[in-house]
Amino acid sequence: MRLGYLCLSLLLLLACQEKLTAPADCPTLCPGGEPQVFDEVINGIPGSDSSFSGYVQPSAAAALLSSNGLVNGEERGIVRFNRRGDSIGVRDTLRAYTIDSVALGFTIIARDTLLSGLQLLLYRLPSTIDSTSTYADLDPSFVPGNLIATIDVPDSVNTGPVQTMLRAADLARVAIPPSDSGRLSVGVRVAAPVPTGVRLGSLGTAGASAGFTTFVTADIPDTGTAKLRTIPLTPAFDSYVTQTPTVSDSTLLLVGGEPASRALIRFVLPPRIRDSATVVRATLELTPVAPIAGLPTDPVRLEARALLADLGAKSPVNSTAGRVPQDSVSAGTAGTVALEAVRLVELWLHSTRPTGLVLSLAQPSLEGASFSRPVFYSSRAADPTVRPRLRISYLLSFPFENP
Repeated sequence: MRLGYLCLSLLLLLACQEKLTAPADCPTLCPGGEPQVFDEVINGIPGSDSSFSGYVQPSAAAALLSSNGLVNGEERGIVRFNRRGDSIGVRDTLRAYTIDSVALGFTIIARDTLLSGLQLLLYRLPSTIDSTSTYADLDPSFVPGNLIATIDVPDSVNTGPVQTMLRAADLARVAIPPSDSGRLSVGVRVAAPVPTGVRLGSLGTAGASAGFTTFVTADIPDTGTAKLRTIPLTPAFDSYVTQTPTVSDSTLLLVGGEPASRALIRFVLPPRIRDSATVVRATLELTPVAPIAGLPTDPVRLEARALLADLGAKSPVNSTAGRVPQDSVSAGTAGTVALEAVRLVELWLHSTRPTGLVLSLAQPSLEGASFSRPVFYSSRAADPTVRPRLRISYLLSFPFENP
């Protein structure tokens, strides 16, 4: 009897052993089939994309533009300096002074670094210039009789400060009559062997705006001595005027220009992608209407930001680091412009966020401060192959079997 119980126990023990070293065997739990990557091209919603203008005015841009005959026309920088008083304080007393010399300086932010013979021509402008001044208003002031000075930009200076000094008889060119209330205004024009342009520091660029410095001698009658003083002035206003203002076209997507424009593009993701897919790659593709203009060696930088809410021109956008695709586009680019946008598209998955994006020049350094005005075909283009599109590669969830 005891032997029978022993045999039965051994059989039960063997029956409960696990196959710890054997391969897994779970046909009812493992996913069926092999992982498969699907590719799909999703066009923008027809008629729903558009450009909006007015985001950054030239007077608020991070650079002053000055050019001579680029594709988009000529730009000229304009600066109105703060008021210079007719006396200075010495020993708590205001004293008259005599001007010894004057310095006018600018900071080059970007230029064509392969170009030689670049010059900045400085002209005297009316002291009343402001944000309403236009190219046509100021063009009559850019004449030889109003030329203040010419700054020869050394070929070795790609970025950084350049200046000119005025002394003796040359000081008459920057003399400030009482009618100008102590204010000097200057226009900047570019001269070069070929069409080109420069971006100069503005009030929107910390520490890089134009400078107007007056070196004076103050007479001190009661002591018979003279005091040397410096009167440094920064701009009260700066901007630039353009010969060919940006013209909007409701059938195209304009990015940049002045004032800066942005393009709003909307898509619809199929539920199989939005609700169930893992996106492994997403590329935003845009087709330029014409070769993108600009400066050689100073490419424009495009960026796309996902909508947080769809409110048209005032739509708030996502600015999370790593979720804003960017790419540089060189002058002369005529083929498809592509931005890798997988991290942007991921924001749309498994959410109720609007599936749209805003395309702009890189903020805040280039908006309103670039010679490039990219223009792309919209969803209204007759040729469907040039419309804005997303090229998406994705995996669908494994079809797990029911137990």
